[in-house]
Amino acid sequence: MTIKIKYQNDYKTHQYNSYKNDYKIYQYNSFEEIKNYDNVVYIDCGLNELTVLPKLPNSLEQLYCFENKLNVLPELPNSLETLYCNNNQLIVLPKLPNSLKNLYCSRNILNVLPELPNSLQNLCCEWNQLNVLPELPNSLKELYCGWNQLSVLPKLPNSLQTLVCYNNQLSVLPEFPNSLQYIGFRNNQFINKIKHEYLIKMIYL
Repeated sequence: MTIKIKYQNDYKTHQYNSYKNDYKIYQYNSFEEIKNYDNVVYIDCGLNELTVLPKLPNSLEQLYCFENKLNVLPELPNSLETLYCNNNQLIVLPKLPNSLKNLYCSRNILNVLPELPNSLQNLCCEWNQLNVLPELPNSLKELYCGWNQLSVLPKLPNSLQTLVCYNNQLSVLPEFPNSLQYIGFRNNQFINKIKHEYLIKMIYL
C-alpha cells in the first residue's frame, strides 16, 4: 500500500512556489506511519484495497481515496475542498463541509446524495443508483450525472456551464440557464419538452 501526503508547513515555508500543488510529496506504507498527521493538507490513498479510512485531520484540503473497497467514509473536516471517492462501494456519503468545491463520487452504489454545500463548483456522480438529486447550489459550474435512474432534474442554477445526463430515464427537462455551454442527454426516454430561449449552444439529445 502506498499513501501520498502533503504537509501544511511545507507550503507556508516554501520561498519560491506559491501554489498548493507545489507542496513536497511524502510517501508512506500505512496511515500509522504518517508523522505530524494534524498538519496534513493532502492525502492520496487511491488504488489500494482499503476498506476503511482513519479519522481525517482537521487541516485536510484534498482527499483522493478512489479505487478502493470503501463502503463508508469518516467524518469530513471543515477544511476539505476536493473529494475524489469514485470507484468504491459507497452506499452513502457523510455530511459535506461548507468548504467543498469539487466532489467526484462516480461508480459507487449511492442511491441518494447529501445536501450539497453552497461552495460546490463541480459535481460528478455518474454510474450510481440515484433516482433524484438534491437542490443544486448557485455556485455549481459542472454537473455530470449520467448512468443513473433519474427521471427528473432539480432547478438548474444560473452558474451552470456543463450539464451531462446520459443514460437516465429523463422524459422532461428543466429550464436551461443562459450560462450553459455544453448539454448532453443521449439515451434517455423521449425528451418531449425543452424549456429554454435559445438553440445556439451545442446540445446533444
